[in-house]
Parts: sequence; structure tokens; C-alpha cells
Amino acid sequence: MATPNNRVKIGWVWMTVYFVLLVLGCNHVYGYSLMDSFLNFTGIGSWAKEGDTGLHITSLIIVPLLLLSMIQTSRYLEVRYPGIFLTLFISSMLWNAIYPKLTEGVIRASELVIK
Repeated sequence: MATPNNRVKIGWVWMTVYFVLLVLGCNHVYGYSLMDSFLNFTGIGSWAKEGDTGLHITSLIIVPLLLLSMIQTSRYLEVRYPGIFLTLFISSMLWNAIYPKLTEGVIRASELVIK
């Protein structure tokens, strides 16, 4: 059994996984995610049926992993941080709204630096 200190460390690792998955799975300024780009680059494609209403492969990968990391983070950090699951859930909703604007700002700033 893990000591309380180790449980907190494991919880923080799961929270890092959670935020990495948010970055990989959320759409950025161009309307697709980094995971979509990776799947298209490898030749797999991000949709099961291109052009049809097929399954979004990125969602099939990211959503279960995101839920798993939220559950594991809550499991390891709930004692120290009560209400962590609700906080993670709300933060994922906010991240989906903020991330495209954030990437748009980064792109605009980099265009100004390049000019």
C-alpha cells in the first residue's frame, strides 16, 4: 500500500496526464486537435469514415483516457483535496472554451514577431 506522500505524488502524475490529454484532444485555432494532426500524419486518419458521419478516432482514444486520468487523480488526491473530481470536470469545460483563443493569441503574437 502506498504511503500518503506517495499517493499524492501518484495523484500529481495522473493530473499531469490529464492536462497533457486536454492539450492533445482539444481543438486549437485551426479547428482540429494535435491528436488529429498526429493520426493524419501517421496515415491512420482522425475519422473512421472520411466524409461520412463516421466515428472520430481521436475522441475514441482521448475521452476514455481523460476519464481514467480524472478518476485516478480523484482517487489519489481526494483525501488531500476534497472535490478534486468536480474541479477537474469544470476545468476541462473551461479549457475547451479557452484553448482555441489561447492558441489564436500565440499564433498572432508569433506572426508579429516574424514580421
